[in-house]
Amino acid sequence: MHNNPEHNDLEWPQLEAMKGHTEQITVPVAVKDAIQQGMWLGRKRKKRQMRMRVIYSTMCLLVLISVASVRFSPVVAAYVSDIPGLRSLVELINYDKGLQLALDNNFMQEVGISEEHDGIKFTVDGILADESRVIIFYTLDNLDGRKEVINLQNVKIVNDIEASLSYGSSEFNKEWVSKQGTIELNLQEGAEIPNTLELELNLGKDRVSTANSTLWHFVIPVDKEKFEGLKETYTINETATIEGQSITFEKMTVYPTRIGLEVVYDPSNSKKLFYFDDLRIKDEHGDTFGTITNGVSGSKIDENREVLYFQSNYFKQPNRLYLRASSIRALDKSKLEVKVDLDRKELLTRPDERLTLDQIGISILDFRLKNDDPLDENRTFNLFSNSYKDASGQSFDSNQSGASQGMFQYYIKNTDYQSPLTLTIVDYPARIHGDINIKIK
Repeated sequence: MHNNPEHNDLEWPQLEAMKGHTEQITVPVAVKDAIQQGMWLGRKRKKRQMRMRVIYSTMCLLVLISVASVRFSPVVAAYVSDIPGLRSLVELINYDKGLQLALDNNFMQEVGISEEHDGIKFTVDGILADESRVIIFYTLDNLDGRKEVINLQNVKIVNDIEASLSYGSSEFNKEWVSKQGTIELNLQEGAEIPNTLELELNLGKDRVSTANSTLWHFVIPVDKEKFEGLKETYTINETATIEGQSITFEKMTVYPTRIGLEVVYDPSNSKKLFYFDDLRIKDEHGDTFGTITNGVSGSKIDENREVLYFQSNYFKQPNRLYLRASSIRALDKSKLEVKVDLDRKELLTRPDERLTLDQIGISILDFRLKNDDPLDENRTFNLFSNSYKDASGQSFDSNQSGASQGMFQYYIKNTDYQSPLTLTIVDYPARIHGDINIKIK
């Protein structure tokens, strides 16, 4: 989860895409009706003074797996069985074995505070927290059955803390009874978690309908002694070269809820390196811990440096660790700009013939992307930056985008432009291949 932060200014009906460092998870059709599928909604924030970093994973997909499709370890099942509200919430992290290990090791902090307004009960069930992030587990109960769609809106942490928020929206049946989800607080390096977190939010179908709605407020206690000092840091400083492109892996920090890997891309690279397809961490037993795919999966330090997040193996304490990868999505830096002629309704520049302009509507550009690469099966690309410019050089923000397999919608401001518009590619199904095999310890 862009991620981002910077998040949550987009409305659910218009979004089917994942922003920033995100991937798509396929869920069995048999449990489709039980799935709560959320999207990390977002847009780039205005830079604050003194902020060193901006989390740029702007949107990340949350998939809430059905109880029929998952199995929990006996340790987890026994631990949560006596805590109201937490047993079913464990399903929300079934996709992340690092978080499951945290539960196995009694790392969940029970909270159990709630408020009721207008037939809805919101309960903060518990939190998973370390020095890197806080995951807040919540339950929504439809007490009188009157509410059809209730999404989280205007979520914020009142405390002055260097962090960003990610949270999801859910699909609702007309007669829903209970919904569960998570809110993720991603801390910038060096940020301190207070003894209590003050959470505020609104509930409603969309931002417009919740403009004058009740403000919900929760004071969440945090047991800092439970996680203070729980991290391990490894200095790597190894450089890999793939098809002439250099990547340096500098440092890895292992926290109980995730791993952060600092990566530096050589500024002299001829290609823009977007994302690793299969970067993972393996131990001496062959157990693999991959990148985070449901939540914030990376944070940008500067143009050529970032932190990538992985599922955590903190509680396994492996004796040997290796970093492996075989392909990276990348594109020549000379091909990153796509120019759209608004008058002739055509593309003046594009990376290759696979990208085409389908149509131009009011405040929207419709693209098609032909892609038969098996590595991209079930993957939806966030093609463009949310900032674009016209021929005069004036910059604009695209607040919304939407995607489905092979289709991409890019929303633009309804105003007079000097054609053409220039859009910048931030991900594309072009690749470099090679073997990365680095020993971490």
